[in-house]
Amino acid sequence: MYVSLSRLRVPPDRADELVAAFRRRARLVDEFEGFVDLQVWQSDRDPGELVMVSRWTDREFFKHYMKSREHEVSHDRIDADLDAAIKLERLEHMHVVAE
Repeated sequence: MYVSLSRLRVPPDRADELVAAFRRRARLVDEFEGFVDLQVWQSDRDPGELVMVSRWTDREFFKHYMKSREHEVSHDRIDADLDAAIKLERLEHMHVVAE
């Protein structure tokens, strides 16, 4: 299992807008080989902090998607004003080493 975590920050008054955008996502990734699921987590203490977690069967499938037209189309759908308000604070990639 391979996991990509994107820690995002938006002004707290725009957090609901970003959550709504994720709920309306194009879902093009859902059909990609190796894709398991995607979740968006929100901090209880800081509503402007969200973490997008995508899980993949392995790193190569994730890398293939990140270079794909479908990934580009998905990101192009984000409202330009909202996109400008989103700050990527941290990007992490992890893989399972024990179960």
